[in-house]
Amino acid sequence: MRNNRKAEIIVRNRKIMVAVILLITVIFGALLFTNIASANSSRPVYTYYTSYEIQPGDSLWTIADQFMGPDYTDKQDFINNIKRINHLGDDNITEGKFIVIEYSSYEQL
Repeated sequence: MRNNRKAEIIVRNRKIMVAVILLITVIFGALLFTNIASANSSRPVYTYYTSYEIQPGDSLWTIADQFMGPDYTDKQDFINNIKRINHLGDDNITEGKFIVIEYSSYEQL
């Protein structure tokens, strides 16, 4: 009976040890992820404007693919900004015309 009690204590201690190691791993991972996320968000983002001549086959979506920067996560928001800056009522654009594009970069020009 005494050996059985020792075995139970050993199993219980191992379970506690595994739980503590898992808890430390989760806490360390959360701290590491938080530090990486805050380091990425602390970079300055510079905003610039450029004139762009609309090419044959261009759409606001393809233009957004070319110019969308780190301060936009949603392409539709970027397109809405282009439409607002250029006083466009809809998504129709004409080749040969010029539009103003706001873009951003982590690098200062």
